[in-house]
Amino acid sequence: MILAYVVIAAVVIGYLRGGRLRRYEKRPLRWVALPLLAFLIEAMYDRLAQLFGVSTNSILPYAVSLQYALLLLFCAVNIRRRGMALVLGGTALNLLVISMNGFRMPVSESIRQMPQLAQLVERIDSGALAEYVICGRGAPLWFLGDVMQLPFLPNGLASVGDLLLGAGVFWLVTDIMMGDSWFRRPRHRKSQ
Repeated sequence: MILAYVVIAAVVIGYLRGGRLRRYEKRPLRWVALPLLAFLIEAMYDRLAQLFGVSTNSILPYAVSLQYALLLLFCAVNIRRRGMALVLGGTALNLLVISMNGFRMPVSESIRQMPQLAQLVERIDSGALAEYVICGRGAPLWFLGDVMQLPFLPNGLASVGDLLLGAGVFWLVTDIMMGDSWFRRPRHRKSQ
């Protein structure tokens, strides 16, 4: 969800600075189907488990590994694009912490003290969101998990990897829209 806000902010700022999304056609990203497939896999953890007749917990290591392999491959084939190194770094950090915690993203225990997130806590505790686990500082690499509350998103927690991903996606989108004109002053129409 955080990435959706980042993309919207990048597009708005890009337009305000005179950029245009149509510039994407001149130099499109390669293999864009990979992240789309990765997000589809994430959205279908439960359905994949049903398809293979196993529990969601059993399929998580395979589904998460495939999902992140697709994302890392996408980053690798587009690594020369501005911002993509940050996207790659954020993706790698998230994969690292997830793989060290049973293929689940660790979420800070402080989430239990946030009344606005009570439904999220209930879904994690019940196993409805099997890709997350609430844990304390004893969890491996806990500090790389979803432990930072974002002040501008009261219902959101983020990881260091998420912040790197956000910065990289912002840079990438604005670069697509602005090209080499990113550091130039925005064009203003002359009044007549």
